[in-house]
Amino acid sequence: MQKNSPHRRENRILAAILKELRLNVGLNQIDLAARAQMRQSDVSKIETGVRQIDYLELRQWLAATDFDVASFEAEFASRVERMGLTHPPKAK
Repeated sequence: MQKNSPHRRENRILAAILKELRLNVGLNQIDLAARAQMRQSDVSKIETGVRQIDYLELRQWLAATDFDVASFEAEFASRVERMGLTHPPKAK
């Protein structure tokens, strides 16, 4: 993947939202990791973009921060659109 490809920028948006969700509920990385049944090192790597998050981990992260998948998708899509990046249309 190229350094400034749309996917790379979308991954940065994803990581930023996840970190914001954690901070908004007042959790440090250790507490989020415990709630989401992850390792703290993985939380750190996901937030810094070193590693991508899979769908099941995403659901655990969202549950740990009391955020639902639909709201997350809406926020992600909104930010992607504001950045002028393409995003696949929602399934009907």
